[in-house]
Amino acid sequence: MKNFYIILILFFSFAIFSCAKKSDTSSTTATNTEIEGTWQTPCHSKSSNWPGSSGYYRLNKLTVSGTNWTDTTEYHTDSSCATDYTKWSTTFGSLSIGNELTFPSYGSSGGSGHDFTLTLSEYTYTAQNSSLVSSNNTDSYCGITDWVLNTAHDVAGKTCGSSTLQSIGTAYYGIYILDGSKLFWTLSSDAYNDSVPTGDNDTFTKQ
Repeated sequence: MKNFYIILILFFSFAIFSCAKKSDTSSTTATNTEIEGTWQTPCHSKSSNWPGSSGYYRLNKLTVSGTNWTDTTEYHTDSSCATDYTKWSTTFGSLSIGNELTFPSYGSSGGSGHDFTLTLSEYTYTAQNSSLVSSNNTDSYCGITDWVLNTAHDVAGKTCGSSTLQSIGTAYYGIYILDGSKLFWTLSSDAYNDSVPTGDNDTFTKQ
């Protein structure tokens, strides 16, 4: 399965998972408003798989507004995530919340959430470091040779390193757990995943 984070070159170390099952009660849908807003993970050490990268620090930001969903993964060179290195941003439209799900293995008393669907509408990559810009141009990263500092490039459908990224219009299937001001979620372009990562670095906190 092409997990969303692998496709986006956004690799989580999933140490903890919570498995989902459809609620035993009648099918229940939620409005998008319960997850609307801006959410963010903590800054944490994480290597990536683009050439020359290892030991960088990463945080993820999620913004949900109406039927739009934008996930941005930022890489930084310091442990406070203050010095920019690069970022990947994916925007989806047509957010539709579906069935209510329960997660018996989440926490001490279980958790609840929903499945949902999205459609990819934009996929960009931004080099925020001069040395990275130079190496991207030398290597024709993503097949592009005119990288400019702090300028986003459309990379949808392109091959970047060893990964071919998804094209605009690709449908995605997701599930999430909502626990007060904490949100956990996962996406796949193949089918709904069976579990949601719920480790500390996978925790999106409402901002």
